[in-house]
This record gives sequence, C-alpha cells and structure tokens, in this order.
Amino acid sequence: MESMSQVSEMNSSSARMEVCATHPREERRAINLPEECRNIFITYSSDAASEMVAFTDFLRKQGFLPVSYFFSQMLHILLKHIRTFTALDVISQIGILDNPRCTDDNKKMDRYLKDPSTLIIIAISPQYKADIESSVVDRHGLHTRYFHTMMQKEFILQGSLNFRFIPVLFLNASLNHVPSWLQNTCVYRWPWNSEDLLLRLLREERYAPPPVPVELTLIARPVPTGSAALL
Repeated sequence: MESMSQVSEMNSSSARMEVCATHPREERRAINLPEECRNIFITYSSDAASEMVAFTDFLRKQGFLPVSYFFSQMLHILLKHIRTFTALDVISQIGILDNPRCTDDNKKMDRYLKDPSTLIIIAISPQYKADIESSVVDRHGLHTRYFHTMMQKEFILQGSLNFRFIPVLFLNASLNHVPSWLQNTCVYRWPWNSEDLLLRLLREERYAPPPVPVELTLIARPVPTGSAALL
C-alpha cells in the first residue's frame, strides 16, 4: 500500500545542489503556471507598508507578478518628483515598471478583484483590523475597506466558500486580527510560513495522498452456515 507523500518547494539552484541527496522514491516535477495565474493582488494597511518591499521581492523571485494599489500610487509620485537611478532601481525590484497595469487608478484595480485566476493576499496587521472595523479611517484605510468589502461580497456569493483569498499575518498580528469570515481558512505568517505560502500560490497541497487504483479487487470468501445466521 502506498503512503501519503509530503510536498515541498525547491528552486532550480537548490535542486542542483541536492541532486545527489534525493530519496529513492522521491518524485520531482516542474510546475509551469500560466501567465494569468501568476498575478497576485496584495491588499494591506499602512502599518504593514514597511514589509511590502521585501515581500513583493520574494514573490517576484519565485516567478509571480505581485501588484498593489498603494505601491503604484506611491511610485507614481516618486517617478514624478525623483527621476534617479535609485528610484528606478527600487521600482524594478517590486515590479511596477514592467507591469503597466499597476499605474491604473483604484477602479481599474477592480480587474484583479473580478478576475478569478488572480489570487489575493490579505496582509493581516493590527491596523488592517482597525481599517475594516473602525468608523474613522484615513484615505489609505478607505481603500483597504473597499477591497475588503468587495472580497467579502464575493465570499458570500460563492456560498461562503473561499477559493482565492489568502490571509497572511504580518508584524505582531494574531488570528484575532483576521476577519471573522476568513477564520476557517488556512492562515500563514510571514516570513516563517513562506514555503507553505508558495505551495498555496502554486495551487499545490502540502501532502499528496496516495493514488487511488483504477481497478479495485473484491475478495469473496465462503462463510460457514452458523456464522451467516449470526449476521
């Protein structure tokens, strides 16, 4: 009987280094996501902004195309007032210039919310909870609340099933900061659960069940008359 297998992520350089240390029954396969499945929309609040450069850089190195409204607005201002190599270098690191859609306004960001092939990462932080629940929020918080409302509506229309919203804890956030409608989904913490998060973005399960045989064999054994009466 075949047992369950554990799945892990490995980039090409790591694969070359560990080619000699493979398990005799280990199976390796390349994952080639379609271009449209590489888009990732990130919604976050102001207190997690300092984490976004490293986070989006991590995603881009794994072949994804992360986009966010707030980064596009910030860098639009940066390009307008500071045209230096340093500014352009920062922009290239987080994937704004090579993705013109990031310069669209808030309404055009709806394309990511309405595109079922785009996964949405929700950066959970103390401020995120405040932005979606408090009656007084700043302009940044209003956009965060707008995206949250749109996601919650989709969740309800899908029969309270979550297919593409991925909550990730940043800073000192806890499960208490996760919106109630996302409490029953898998929650990740950055950067400690980065490998599990990558598997989710790749649409892969951490544990692969053994394959079900195409044909099942039934065994019929004769039962003594006395035992059959007891049944």
